Amino acid sequence: MGLIDFRKLYASGWFVVQNERRGLRVYDSFGNNIGISTVTNNTSTKVNVGPSAIVIPFKALRFGFQYAPVWDYSYFFRYEQRDDFYQLVRIDEQESQGHIHAFSPRISFKYRWINIGFEYSFMQGTWHREERVIIPQMADSVDEQETNFSGNVTRGGVAIAPTVNFRFAFTYQPRYDFLDGRFSYPDMYSWAIMYQPPGRIPTRFVGQVEFEDWDQSILIYKLGVEHMILSRYALRYGFCVFPDYTQHAIWTTNLTLGFGIRGGRYSLDIGYGYGKRDYLNSDFPTFDVGANYKFDETTHNFLLSIGLSF
Repeated sequence: MGLIDFRKLYASGWFVVQNERRGLRVYDSFGNNIGISTVTNNTSTKVNVGPSAIVIPFKALRFGFQYAPVWDYSYFFRYEQRDDFYQLVRIDEQESQGHIHAFSPRISFKYRWINIGFEYSFMQGTWHREERVIIPQMADSVDEQETNFSGNVTRGGVAIAPTVNFRFAFTYQPRYDFLDGRFSYPDMYSWAIMYQPPGRIPTRFVGQVEFEDWDQSILIYKLGVEHMILSRYALRYGFCVFPDYTQHAIWTTNLTLGFGIRGGRYSLDIGYGYGKRDYLNSDFPTFDVGANYKFDETTHNFLLSIGLSF
């Protein structure tokens, strides 16, 4: 925020398509794997408001307020069981809905090429889970759970920008607990660097590493490139990889592509992200399923962001 020298308002949102497919490995009489038999194939969609904020500079100070989604609990699973005559005998469904939102007043101080900032986030959210068992000719069985969340957290950071070609930033967020006592998040550290080498087409290379101190600590890696064409059009691409915080052998990879345009006081950015979750080396006994079970998860994210400078 300390690097913004004019009043700015921006809002964003995204459309998400998630697919989870489960299958069972099939073997011939000699023990050779001859394919995957699909057990379930579930697709869900959702529309969410993304990070939105306002920044107002006043001399060496920057004041701002941001809304951001912190956690999304949306999930849907449906499994149909049929007999030898393909007649439906049972349906199992699991559905979760809910979000945790952060409302954060922010302040930063700029002195030459050093920027120091803080924010205090008010967390609010709900989580609703419903499990249904549907058996023809019988009454449905439904089990529901619901929890409300609330909590607060402070985050601080420093950004160093000695030249327009180089920037370095560090942020720290301490551990915080939600008041219901069921969920907590660990200490989080982030290091980021930006370098723009000399060139006819301004090109920025950005790298970021995040450290999250769960029971088993994890590292999140991000790398991105931005080309600014004719000082107005931006082309971006990058990737992010991170392990599951409960099983390090499960990795998620996100590939991203984006395009932006600047016109006077207005800006428009669109982006796309493809995510793939890799269960190849997962510890299947932890899931209480056999080693022949195969999981496949993909996510498509479509992002739209609009900005106004005034």
